[in-house]
Amino acid sequence: MNWNEWREKARKLLNEGVAPAEAVWNDSPEFQFSVLERKPLEKPTIPKEFLEIGPLIAAARDPDRWDLLYRIVYRLNHESIHLLNVTVDNDVKRAMDLVKSVRKDIHKMHAFVRFKKIDIDGQETYIAWHKPEHLTIELGTPFFARRFGDKPWSIFSPDASAHWDLKELTFGPGMAEHEFTHQDEFDEVWKTYYKSIFNPARLNLKMMRQEMSPKYWSSMPETALIHELVRETPQRLQKMAAAPQVRAEVPAKLGLRDLKSLASNCTTCPWAKSSTQTVFGEGDSQARLMVVGEQPGSEEDLAGHAFIGPAGKVLADILNDLGIKREEIYITNAVKHFKWTPSDDGKARIHKKPSGGDMHACKPWLEAEIAAIRPKVIIALGVTAATSILGRLVKIGEERERNITNNALAENVIVSWHPSSILRAFNQEDRDQKIAELRSDLLRAFKLSAL
Repeated sequence: MNWNEWREKARKLLNEGVAPAEAVWNDSPEFQFSVLERKPLEKPTIPKEFLEIGPLIAAARDPDRWDLLYRIVYRLNHESIHLLNVTVDNDVKRAMDLVKSVRKDIHKMHAFVRFKKIDIDGQETYIAWHKPEHLTIELGTPFFARRFGDKPWSIFSPDASAHWDLKELTFGPGMAEHEFTHQDEFDEVWKTYYKSIFNPARLNLKMMRQEMSPKYWSSMPETALIHELVRETPQRLQKMAAAPQVRAEVPAKLGLRDLKSLASNCTTCPWAKSSTQTVFGEGDSQARLMVVGEQPGSEEDLAGHAFIGPAGKVLADILNDLGIKREEIYITNAVKHFKWTPSDDGKARIHKKPSGGDMHACKPWLEAEIAAIRPKVIIALGVTAATSILGRLVKIGEERERNITNNALAENVIVSWHPSSILRAFNQEDRDQKIAELRSDLLRAFKLSAL
């Protein structure tokens, strides 16, 4: 039985006044009930909140989920329409626990699915095998249709499968793991990526198993490296300890003009030699709102101004739309030099993501800018900026709606998408969503700075 089949049967039972104790549910569309005293309902009331959590509960791998759903919908109609607000109620508590578990399982699916490339009749296609904890294929896979809608793909699980043909998402039977044996070059890409981001100084096996449960490892190629990386951790830590940690030396209590002059001669990081110049922040020296980005791009490096390239154009369009004048705020980057690598033909400079060492080296300049301006609100755009400001790794999608107030650098910190992530969006829907969210976050930050 699925959610829609359950709804049809539950509606009939409610119409006939069948109490929860009478109905016997199972995972087939059939049900049984005995004849006791009933309270028929001509038109059952189903609140929107129940319709939102119902599909999640129906996807839980719990044999009592159908009984639980019917008890709740029956009580919503016969006891209180506000039952779901009573968080201490046993049925409500159990329902919310299942909702939380299923949502977490969907999140894990989005994080841990690993596609492999195959060729079907000359067409490039991607396939993956994943073992979810719950029955989440139908709920979790529309995400991939939105994010990877320009390629056909299939995701298999033991219970069901999902298939995207560039137009429609359909579902079919599952597949056992031993039947899914395909390997490709993407396996090595994942291994290389995982090895590059593995930080031995932050190794916590207990936390690793909580965040990336071993039950997912069989379908994730990079996990084959875990034992090797753990074994090498002591040696890698010794190398890290021996390596010098460079950090800019910035005199205390300087004004912006003096800071900019000093920063122009900074050679602390290796990128000072390969870039054209230091790109310092600019704007109102008494701004109540500071915008912090990642690092200058190629155009910014040549011109010496922050946010004037393609990402800067996206930011400028949003600021203009909101009526926020650039000269009334302060705009800077967490890293002040352009980090790049040459293109294959050697004719272009390709942006390279700043490392933790790069952020560490430039952090004194950023802190000095903040101390000189003393903004009421800082909005950090992108992971690099957010990490520099907050001193920890940040997941933008999970934290962008928060107002972070326990930070030593500013009274209020908001994180949001970097405009470059909009330029890299997988499709128009993803692009439009991120523009709307960045616009909303900038407006919220601006209004908060004006209070």
